[in-house]
Amino acid sequence: MRYSRFCLSLLLGTLLSFSFFAHAQQPWSGILSSSRAIDWTKAGLPATLPDGETTSNPWTPPTRTQCGSTVTAGTSLATINSDLAACANGTYVLLGPGTFAFSSGTLALYAINSVTLRGSGAQSTIVALSGSATIGIGAGWGAGSGTLSLCNGASVTGANCQGVNNVQLSSVNGLAPTVGNIMYFSQCNTGLSGADCATGTQTDNGGVYVCASPSASCAQQTSENNQSAQAQTVYITKVTGSGPYTVTFSSPIYMPNWSSDSTATANWQDPSHVAMGMGLEDMTVVECVSSSTPGCTSASTASPSGVYIQEAYASWIKGVRFIGSSGNDTVYLQSSKNSLLANNYFFSDLALDGADGGNIGFGHDSDDLIINNIGEFGFFDEGTGGQEGDVLAYNYSAAGNAGYVQSSSFQHQGGSAFILHEGNNLGVIEDDDTWGTHDFNTFFRNYVRGWDPPYTSYSCCERGLLEDSFSRFGNLIGNVIDSGNGLITNYLSTVSSPQSQYFAFGFYSNNLPSDPLTQASAMLWGNCDTVNATCRFTGSEVPSNLAGNAAPYGNTVPASNNLPCSFFLAGYTSTTCTPHSSGGTGLSWWKVCKTWSTFPTACSSTQTQPFPFAGPDVSSGPHVNGTAYDNPASVAWQNLPLDPTYQGSYSITSSSWSGGTETLTVSGIPNAHHLMGKFQVSGGACATSGAGTSTGAEVSITSSTATTVSYALASDPGNCASGTMKFPDVRLFDERVYQTDSGGGGSTQPSAPGGLTATVQ
Repeated sequence: MRYSRFCLSLLLGTLLSFSFFAHAQQPWSGILSSSRAIDWTKAGLPATLPDGETTSNPWTPPTRTQCGSTVTAGTSLATINSDLAACANGTYVLLGPGTFAFSSGTLALYAINSVTLRGSGAQSTIVALSGSATIGIGAGWGAGSGTLSLCNGASVTGANCQGVNNVQLSSVNGLAPTVGNIMYFSQCNTGLSGADCATGTQTDNGGVYVCASPSASCAQQTSENNQSAQAQTVYITKVTGSGPYTVTFSSPIYMPNWSSDSTATANWQDPSHVAMGMGLEDMTVVECVSSSTPGCTSASTASPSGVYIQEAYASWIKGVRFIGSSGNDTVYLQSSKNSLLANNYFFSDLALDGADGGNIGFGHDSDDLIINNIGEFGFFDEGTGGQEGDVLAYNYSAAGNAGYVQSSSFQHQGGSAFILHEGNNLGVIEDDDTWGTHDFNTFFRNYVRGWDPPYTSYSCCERGLLEDSFSRFGNLIGNVIDSGNGLITNYLSTVSSPQSQYFAFGFYSNNLPSDPLTQASAMLWGNCDTVNATCRFTGSEVPSNLAGNAAPYGNTVPASNNLPCSFFLAGYTSTTCTPHSSGGTGLSWWKVCKTWSTFPTACSSTQTQPFPFAGPDVSSGPHVNGTAYDNPASVAWQNLPLDPTYQGSYSITSSSWSGGTETLTVSGIPNAHHLMGKFQVSGGACATSGAGTSTGAEVSITSSTATTVSYALASDPGNCASGTMKFPDVRLFDERVYQTDSGGGGSTQPSAPGGLTATVQ
């Protein structure tokens, strides 16, 4: 069944679709060399899903129609799985208001196609995962594999493989490749070959270097020793032959170093368990940290994540509030292609145990889109290796509550390539060398704070954009880097410690050597910072004279200072940006509701940010000499009401005030590292107005110890010892906080899906 999702006129919808999926030239043309970038407009949901449903843009799934009656709270997991399996393509199963508590099994969004599991709203439908219960979009089942013998009819070398979309496979074992399945390319690290990549030595070739082993001095730690870090996931559109097979796929091969010498191979799973067009929408998912968490029967033991998109194509998670984390990352994407995480809210570390967990993990995936999400209490995202072509855009993260003071986005394991970070608002972005190398990643128009304001008492790791050792051919364009509370004092350097650096290249530690090619191969253009108090367009920061194996990936000095508004958004990819200072973008999530007469259904006032919100052509903003505003996800987080359901109560035993700072001594606060974020006080002289209610006032922690928290207060309130600290401040959430900013530039989305209800908690 085919469903139309255009919400403008047919003519406008056609124009928008054309502008997004067909471009005369790439938006980065004239700035970046074609060897250093790819077509990121293809990330996210494809224009046509496998069942024939169409999409108006990559971040808006099909609307779909309801299948069956609304599922009542308390229904078993097995029954819901049966309901999903009975539905036709292009439909959704609706979970009604209330709590659905599961202690084992998998809510299985696979072995069926093109069906959405939708809640009645994030404040109405609660899915609580205890014990070993998980939500799985896709699953590995069966296997097939083969060796790449030809690329586009020629030998498997970089020159013949990059940019082509068909290969010949020989030595096929197990399942045969089939149309409509996804396939995973991989090859041995630089210098290795053969079965299990056991032949040869990982040796730096002075160019595109893929390595993930501490024994080769390219990674800091030994816990991950990956001999085949490079990978790309593709969607099969045609198969001919019966062995050898010629396989054609929808997107081209990205990396320039595929080679028979590195034993390039492909593998695939049984297509009956690959998720095609599956969705999860409009609910709260609680990953239970203990039996005392509301709605939970026990602690979750699912690891690494209670929710995952794995072995999936054109699938999504949208409008979901995630509370708590059962493992390292709240949501994990692995071996997925063209999938989507959009308009979600993450509060990961509900246990407040200080563990360095994260909101989103992703690895061995390609062309996924992570857009307009909010993250708190954890690293925002962690790249776990082997991902190519992904886009992380317009996300906001705060209060890392970990070993550092930044909410970070970082590529943590080796093999990432051609990742685009655009328009994000967070503490720090890093391609790190903990577990391997990275190539060709791009950072465009991000606002990087360098710390988590207003926290002031933790001077450790204030920094901006970091390219660690063996992260090569990075593109850092039009970013705005703040001062890290005034502690970032160095503009650019190669250092053994990344602290106090706006841009740090070749950072090395744990006996790793410094890599001079990291900085020499990096492209910097139009970045703004507070040390220079300007935005730099400097020819000496362009890698125009690379030599040896790095020479093919040099970049000429751009002819002008013009930048596009976006490297991937529809309608904003022309060479010169035409800013929208007061709305009119056409983007479906750019206007934000600030106040409600009834949350979340009755919006009283909205705010629309300038677009673009950061960069050298932006003026009058509140950050970095006017060159940055807050992005929409940040505006939403600042204005969302509080949810007292998940607050703990901690007794205040004493207090003191000095010079505009109130310090509370609190009994039993969880504080393995340090507390960050917002809280409320109930009772006593320090009580915040309306504490404990969804609209209550809150204050922000400026410093903390194992027993105290401090915050700004203009005058001495007196003794606060009789009060109670309410913490943490989880937000109420519903994706209807985001509204369409009417206008012509970007693509719009249809009305909010039907069947939703809201319960204010």
